[in-house]
Amino acid sequence: MGQVVHYWLEGQEYQRTLPDAAESVLPGVLWGEHWTLFSPAYWLSQYWMYGLEDAVHSPYKARGSLAEEITFCLLGGFGITAELSTAAFEACCNAGLVERLETSAEIWQRQLQEPLQLNGRLHHYRYPNQKARYLAKAMAFLHANSLDQCRGKSLRDELLRIDGVGYKTAGWVARNFLDADDVAILDIHLIRAGQLCDLFSVQERVERDYESMETKFVEFCNALNVRPAVLDCLIWDQMRSFGKVALEALDRKFGAKQLPSKQRSKTTQLQLQLSV
Repeated sequence: MGQVVHYWLEGQEYQRTLPDAAESVLPGVLWGEHWTLFSPAYWLSQYWMYGLEDAVHSPYKARGSLAEEITFCLLGGFGITAELSTAAFEACCNAGLVERLETSAEIWQRQLQEPLQLNGRLHHYRYPNQKARYLAKAMAFLHANSLDQCRGKSLRDELLRIDGVGYKTAGWVARNFLDADDVAILDIHLIRAGQLCDLFSVQERVERDYESMETKFVEFCNALNVRPAVLDCLIWDQMRSFGKVALEALDRKFGAKQLPSKQRSKTTQLQLQLSV
């Protein structure tokens, strides 16, 4: 017996059916109940409730050039908030570094060392020296290579030739710039969501298993009949908002000692059921 989802969207009431919670989406991955946080049924019902089936493109599809997207993605990453990376990106664009494909690491470094105005306070960008070297090399790569014919994963694979660009950053660029559905951005938020619904095990590591984990996520999206580029963004937005809630859920599911150190949390109690 299936489960029924009721929701309102733009003034219209909808009633849709999901498989039974005990049925499998993929081997080892159960649907779960749609009111339980982080279950596959939860993510699909959220996809419906946000009206994402009708999305023409990913919410984060790039509107600028490939150089702009590479710069934006290189300035983001672990330990750098979205707000700080966006402020740094805007400052680099305003200085003309992206438009002219600046290849001097020293010039990038000087710009990234400038304080940034954020929420009424001055902040300093993290890792300005390292990111300046990567950005200079990325711009030199764009000067020397034409990527106009690359699509999806082929663009991702070409970008891996740039020093400082790994699978996640290259996939991030490919998804945003081309709205690609054959890549996945396996950042900490998507990994945690995958662990919580048994798509990924805690033994899997992106450093070693990126491509196999990426394949699993794309297959998961296909099983849900949703676009990977769109579900990726939905999960990222919500997991980022959940913050400690997701960490506590991981503690409860696996026990803190079994998790990588970056995912451990002091709190172990969490109520996962949403009130209906």
